[in-house]
Amino acid sequence: MLSMLVLPGALLNNMGKTDKSVKRRDFLRNAVTATLFSSAPAWAMQSGQKRSNSGKRERLACNSWPFRAYFDTPQMHEYRNPQYSLLTQAEFPQFLADHFNIHNVEFLPQHFVDTDSSTIEKVKAGLKRASSRCCNLMGVEIPGGVYTQSSDRQAVAKEADRWAGVAIALGSPSITVALTGKGPADPHTAADNLKPVVDVAHRRGLKVLFHNDDMHRESAEILTSVIKQLGPDRTGTCPDFGNFATKSAAFALSQLRMLAPYASNICHAKDGIADDGKFYADDFAASMKVMRDTGFKGLYSLEFEGLAAPLEGVRKLMNLTEEYLD
Repeated sequence: MLSMLVLPGALLNNMGKTDKSVKRRDFLRNAVTATLFSSAPAWAMQSGQKRSNSGKRERLACNSWPFRAYFDTPQMHEYRNPQYSLLTQAEFPQFLADHFNIHNVEFLPQHFVDTDSSTIEKVKAGLKRASSRCCNLMGVEIPGGVYTQSSDRQAVAKEADRWAGVAIALGSPSITVALTGKGPADPHTAADNLKPVVDVAHRRGLKVLFHNDDMHRESAEILTSVIKQLGPDRTGTCPDFGNFATKSAAFALSQLRMLAPYASNICHAKDGIADDGKFYADDFAASMKVMRDTGFKGLYSLEFEGLAAPLEGVRKLMNLTEEYLD
């Protein structure tokens, strides 16, 4: 398990007031496609059941970040809000299935209590009960960060192997790695430090993805440079629609255009992002068009970060995304 931190009490507990100050990467900084979309995917046949929602809903996923107030894990305890029912990773697949009829689950590593085999088996059983699959592990952190000059390669490889093992056990085709660290945001340093991660993942049949979550450390320019150095056959992007809309919707869209060609199995559908009580809208229709124009056939994972309550916000985002799906 990643190192535990005590977060400032000022961090958001009320999920009805989603704030950029508590976005996933702010917390973390303080602290293949073919197999997915075969004609008869294994997850659709689990427990002898063939699901009927074979249309647009099968192109949707959801990750656990919008529901962070429902979880209570060592690393995310400060996000817990008792007004919401308590969830575990093992229960999350059924929660998504019951509320949204979504059966593609994207887990955050920080929502695992631990990575003991017994815990992972419970999550695996939860996926099976819900007739669901894990489509990505979102936001794996590398010890010391990837921008640190003197990276501990042994520790990096060990952490990569740990999360690669979790991904394999849960049937995920990919892990998304956060680009963090105290050094300058140099893509060459990042690529060099990430080589052990990519080697471990590649040996185990996984793709390593990167995500535009931090405007300074994870810009499209940096991510595409890292991918070119590490190889687009082994790495790619999990593009996020509106993370940079706080600067402008046009800027967010320009970044998405750079990232979309490297997207393989998943992207994050988002209609905008809240910051200090204000909502900054993404040009959602244009973002969806960018993904279509690049021929993206993967999953659209709903990552609501607006001002509404989680269930309401995710449901509206789900309906909006389905409107624009082919």
